Amino acid sequence: MIKYGVPFLVMGALVFSGVIYLSDPLSARIVNSVGRTLPEDAAPLAQQIFRSMSPEPRSLDIQVNLYDGESTLQPFEPLLTRDELWQPVPAAATSYDVSDDGLTWTFHLRPGARWSDGRPVTAHDFVYGYRRMIDPKNANPYAFFYYDIKYAKAISQGTIKDITRLGLRAQDDLTLIIETERSAPYFPHIASFALAYPAPEWAIEKYGLKWTEVDHIVSNASFKMSEWVNGSHMTFVPDPMYNGPHKPYLEKVIHPFRDAATATVLAYENDEVDIEVVDINDLDRIQRHPILGKELVKSPGRTSWYLFFKMLEPPFDNIRVREAFARAIDREAICRYVLRETAVPAYSMMPPDFKEYNGEAMKPYQAFDPAKAKKLLREAGYPNGRGFPRPEMWIRAPTPSLKMVGVAIQSMLKENLGVDVTIRTADRTAYMSKLYNWEMDFGFLRFVADYVDPRNMLDMTWHSQPKGAARHDWSNPAFDRLVEQAGSELNSDRRTQLYRQAEEILVGDYAAAFVFHPLSLGLRKPRLKGYTRYPDGTVGSIIYSNVYIARE
Repeated sequence: MIKYGVPFLVMGALVFSGVIYLSDPLSARIVNSVGRTLPEDAAPLAQQIFRSMSPEPRSLDIQVNLYDGESTLQPFEPLLTRDELWQPVPAAATSYDVSDDGLTWTFHLRPGARWSDGRPVTAHDFVYGYRRMIDPKNANPYAFFYYDIKYAKAISQGTIKDITRLGLRAQDDLTLIIETERSAPYFPHIASFALAYPAPEWAIEKYGLKWTEVDHIVSNASFKMSEWVNGSHMTFVPDPMYNGPHKPYLEKVIHPFRDAATATVLAYENDEVDIEVVDINDLDRIQRHPILGKELVKSPGRTSWYLFFKMLEPPFDNIRVREAFARAIDREAICRYVLRETAVPAYSMMPPDFKEYNGEAMKPYQAFDPAKAKKLLREAGYPNGRGFPRPEMWIRAPTPSLKMVGVAIQSMLKENLGVDVTIRTADRTAYMSKLYNWEMDFGFLRFVADYVDPRNMLDMTWHSQPKGAARHDWSNPAFDRLVEQAGSELNSDRRTQLYRQAEEILVGDYAAAFVFHPLSLGLRKPRLKGYTRYPDGTVGSIIYSNVYIARE
């Protein structure tokens, strides 16, 4: 029991206003506003504030548009969440069962869970939330992510009009049953994705598109929004209604806003934020700096950067053109000289962070070979680039280093193929709208893994889908069959073999020219604790419920 304002004894310890003194004042333990005892080295409660810059979200309702949310904290808790290694762990559900045939998943919700307005969180809220993700009227660009659920694809694409046929139901308030189209051994990864939260129907029906604004939002996670000052910042605080396993140490999370394309480390150097993304342009100065050099961290990127093509129309409907572009790119030079060895060359979609990585076996298809590239383009009818329509290479909200990579690719295509390329940029939301509507002939883009399974990098990204549901218009029936078979395969060795066959089709058909896999570079203040440093020198992800501010 904690009583604030006056001292009293608890199990032989003296308590003053949220501080428990065990044997002496030096071993003080602090209890925060939601009753969690902080680690021994924690700073006082007034200092338990985490600050991280972000572009300003258009909305926090990422359930219907993931790309509106930017990189702020999301105050919604799915059935499962992820640990530092991206493995699913309990969240709104305390446990789950799966039937012997792998088609029925039963999630057991946490008793006593409450929304921030005090209403109980129930399985019915998850049914409503999942239906929102799939409902075609919401035009969710990530609806395909949930096509494993029975009838989800048919409903999303309009074949089935009755959304209540979606394969999930509330058996009672605390039991959610989800049926899948086929066995899906990776489904816990799907259930832990950030979009898969319950939704408060009463708030959405009342406020519509404005339901996640600060005066209306109803959330169910360990943090709730306390302010959103347009053009300035947003703040989250611990929610006293939350009774789950991820109560935070922090008292506040503050996101000052800034444009993604104007990111610098200046705010970090001014001690205005606790973490910062590092661009390659700042790397030399940071490494030489006596303080910043010690605060530089690297983390797994789980990312692939690639050039994509619109294949339904000339000139990229010609495989020789696509291969010529792939072989005209000197990936080694980009990684060594532009990215300063903070990335490795990519020859396929699968990042080296995945145990199924097979990049070296894919290298012969896309290795740098300017002589062959020239020959291929000549055979396609464009000798030395003559007659080739000037393509626009679209890049999404590029940082300074990515602009440099774009310019390097532009120069290589000119030098090795004689093709003139115009670089175009767009903000995140506009870019993704054009991408899913197949409005770009040629682009440079990344895909960051949603979960660490090859299905995410191959099937989820490259399986053929109609316009509006897929990033790209590339379609290959043999690839589709292999990834569909691999997705339901329970034997892990056979599953890997099937994915590697599919990967070879993807690479050999030049669905993309893969360029590099990055490491994530960042700065973290020494006072920020609660994440792991691994033997290879990388660090774990920031989990908002785990981190805290230590005494300096």
